[in-house]
Amino acid sequence: MTTLKNIISIENISRSDIERLIRSANRLRENGIPKRPKNFILGLLFFQESTRTQIGFQTAAYRLGGQAFTLKETKFTQYMSSAESIEDTVRVLQSYADILCIRHSDSAIFSKLTPYTQKPLVNCGNGNDEHPTQALTDLMTIYNLIGKLDGLKISIIGNLQAMRTSHSLMLGLANFKNISVTLISPRQLKMPKCYIDKFRQKNPNNKVQETEIMDFKKGDIIYVSGFPAKPSAVSTKIRRKYQINKKTVEQLPHNSFILNPLPREDEISTEIDSTPFAKYFVQSENGLYMRMAIVTELLHVDK
Repeated sequence: MTTLKNIISIENISRSDIERLIRSANRLRENGIPKRPKNFILGLLFFQESTRTQIGFQTAAYRLGGQAFTLKETKFTQYMSSAESIEDTVRVLQSYADILCIRHSDSAIFSKLTPYTQKPLVNCGNGNDEHPTQALTDLMTIYNLIGKLDGLKISIIGNLQAMRTSHSLMLGLANFKNISVTLISPRQLKMPKCYIDKFRQKNPNNKVQETEIMDFKKGDIIYVSGFPAKPSAVSTKIRRKYQINKKTVEQLPHNSFILNPLPREDEISTEIDSTPFAKYFVQSENGLYMRMAIVTELLHVDK
């Protein structure tokens, strides 16, 4: 068995890799910390704000017996004594850490950094492109809820043009069989064609359709990506049209579930939280164990 060297794009993570990481994350969830945790240092380089991803990896390091340092987005401001390129910063900090977890607004950031790094890199969000560790968390949650990843019917809702969580989820789902994806979004915020093409190319038997209509009469998972926190980008009328509320869930099959990568704004009404459909806080908790699994994978630690 070969282990992964980096987690940069879920496109480069195979079905067997995904299944192995899910098994590892579930073992960590059920059995707790390994008997002989490895001492290591995780470098968290976050040039965009983050809550769950940053604190999730930091907590994962502590729970596995390691440590973490954080470089926040304020590293590159006018208050620094001198400017420094991110390439130089990473070249320096890789000597301080065993793994570097990076979030950056530049979609091409990892193609710029990989020539200079020898340590494992984890993509914690690169611009509007991908968020692979969130997709791995999503797939773990779906597997734990449904009991399988083949034969799924899933709807993905929101600003599918810009929400990187939806892009990585599409690419991750492409590894599995008989997947039917319904992409629900305003016309001007449709999923970029490149992700749909990659989904179809990987498994031509999988199906994808695009619509502006909120129709959930058939489906296992309702994945709500939401809309970016920019009030001017999406009108209140559109936000209300695509909101999940009590009226919306009346059409859901009784055995379906609602997921959301969080943070939530108004895309899911809080009145849904107490229903059996709502599994987004379970999903968030799973993120810790998936990140622990990712760290042990990249450190080549026996699990």
